[in-house]
Amino acid sequence: MDSLTASDVQDDVHPEQIQLSVVLPVYNEKGNLRPLAEELREVLESEYDHWEALFVDDGSTDGSYGVLRELHEEDDRIKVIRFRGNFGQSPALDAGLDYALGEVVVTMDSDGQNDPADIPRLVDKLEEGYDCVSGWRSDRDDPLGKRISSRFASGLRQAFLGTELHDYGCTLKAYRRPAAKDMDLTGEMHRYIPALLSWHGYRIAEVEVNHRPRTAGETKYSWQRLPKGFLDLINVWFWQKFSGRPLHVFGGLGILSMGIGSLAGLYAAWLKLTASANLSETALPLFAVFMVMIGVQFFLSGILADISIKGYQHAKNEEPYRVRDVLDHDR
Repeated sequence: MDSLTASDVQDDVHPEQIQLSVVLPVYNEKGNLRPLAEELREVLESEYDHWEALFVDDGSTDGSYGVLRELHEEDDRIKVIRFRGNFGQSPALDAGLDYALGEVVVTMDSDGQNDPADIPRLVDKLEEGYDCVSGWRSDRDDPLGKRISSRFASGLRQAFLGTELHDYGCTLKAYRRPAAKDMDLTGEMHRYIPALLSWHGYRIAEVEVNHRPRTAGETKYSWQRLPKGFLDLINVWFWQKFSGRPLHVFGGLGILSMGIGSLAGLYAAWLKLTASANLSETALPLFAVFMVMIGVQFFLSGILADISIKGYQHAKNEEPYRVRDVLDHDR
């Protein structure tokens, strides 16, 4: 699998052959994999004729890959993507979404805390006309410190992003295929998937799900993730608000700064002409020049950002819009 790309795999199997794909990032979860795979198989076999489970081994060092290889040999519907190193949860989810062949894609954690029995409920909610259904762990079975930090982070996300969800951090989500393929996850961006999809015009819903205690292995979450997540939050917020018009924000700041500098300069000149003030004893002229220079820098940054974003969209062959339906004379 290391030498294959997602497009190679999708050329071998037509996506319509798979009803449901389940994507599970794995990092040192050896003790949880077999029980979880058995639960998944039981749920999926009872609900769907054609399904697949994609475990993405994110550089595990505890023997997780050996267990995954055994599971694949026992059932080829259980597929394994193995990374060359530890790249993080967002890249692991991104790879799984790229390789997934199903018309519906579900993501979930591999630590056993997400309940596979909730999958049909999320898929049923999709059928009501949504593009993404996110799990809400209303009764979380986590340590107090983790619950507090998650609550704080969720409040920040709501304040910055405006997406009305109770639980941004739940990996258990269901997507229609277009939404699943319309994401590029890096850093800690998996926490902001609903906001990213909502920004692109997809319809988002939330369903309460079961949250179970961890029975094996150790949690991978720690306070060190908070500053990284906050920086990604600022990044998502900026892209959501200004990615199509960066000159508006940088240019606006530039005009404001140059305006303040110009007023300070005029005031300094007025003091010199009317009161014969000794401007060498005040920082007013320096402040005026500094603010004008900062304003010019902001304005130039806006122009460069605008050029960069247009180049980014051109390089990725990406349009600044998403089409939902097309009606023409042939339909």
